[in-house]
Amino acid sequence: MKLEDQFKLISKNIEELINEKELKIILKKKDYSAYIGFAPTGRVHIGHLIPLVKISDFIKAGFRFKFLIADLHAFLDEKKTPWKELEARSVYYEEIIKAIFKSINVDLSKIEFVKGSDFQLKKDYVLDLFHLTGEITLNRSRRAASEVVRFKEDPKLGGFIYPLMQILDPFYLGVDVCFSGIDQRGIYMLGREVLPKLKSRTLTCVFTPLQPGLGGIKMSASDEKSKIDILDSEKEVFSKVNKAYCPVGELKDNGILTFIEQVIFPLKRSFIVERPRRYGGDLEFESYKALEKVFVKKELHPADLKKQVSKDLNKILRPIKKIMESKKIIVKKAYPNLQ
Repeated sequence: MKLEDQFKLISKNIEELINEKELKIILKKKDYSAYIGFAPTGRVHIGHLIPLVKISDFIKAGFRFKFLIADLHAFLDEKKTPWKELEARSVYYEEIIKAIFKSINVDLSKIEFVKGSDFQLKKDYVLDLFHLTGEITLNRSRRAASEVVRFKEDPKLGGFIYPLMQILDPFYLGVDVCFSGIDQRGIYMLGREVLPKLKSRTLTCVFTPLQPGLGGIKMSASDEKSKIDILDSEKEVFSKVNKAYCPVGELKDNGILTFIEQVIFPLKRSFIVERPRRYGGDLEFESYKALEKVFVKKELHPADLKKQVSKDLNKILRPIKKIMESKKIIVKKAYPNLQ
């Protein structure tokens, strides 16, 4: 694949790239790698599909990919995961993410799973972490992590350590590109500021947009009302999608349209909305922009769009749930208080 084709593939359907020059230099190397980190907190939901689908583009562009299960981060963020459940949730995250990759035909042989505590407790890492604590103020750390970490009125120290560890992770994972949702931007920008002083390197970053929740704001693993769980039943998926925020002709905070653009279109050559003949018959779109144009003109009703999204989403989730059916004990250990 030519460099320009690789670059177009990586920069497709993203929110921001920092920066173009650095990425092109990386793509000229013989060997290059990227990583993403998930903290194993709440159960995996469809918002996670956006970056997971995008990873396929990295692999097609020749990247080796590392998937960080950031177990310690899950505790540091206001104990979203209790200490005693870190291991169980780490196992659950790895198993369900592998099941998702199989469902969306991502080559698992190109992905290496790494658990944070396996390298974040080693001497050199801890010494660098202490070094960063002497370089970064509490206010700077808090600002950087404000879109990611839950800071309460009297915040725990862990939330301030969280972004410092995330800054070090790509160096210790030995990767060239940091990949994440746009909510992580503040942390990586702090990293671009301080890491060159510590390690004589910077952080090249690719950010995806976020999946709006059912009510129009960010979908969150810790907010049951905002999300569709990967393991929800088909009936629950139809019900939740039907209730999702999707005003006639409006694009802003429209999670249905975001999901179509970021998940459905990358997985399919076209998107067909099935409708009865009396309502105009089926509509087929070969690009998201074409669909958006029709939706803005109010020529496609949200009810028809939601019904089709439910069908397509359930088709994606069906093989994942089949795999996880044999792993119920893993899910129960990770979330003993959830059904």
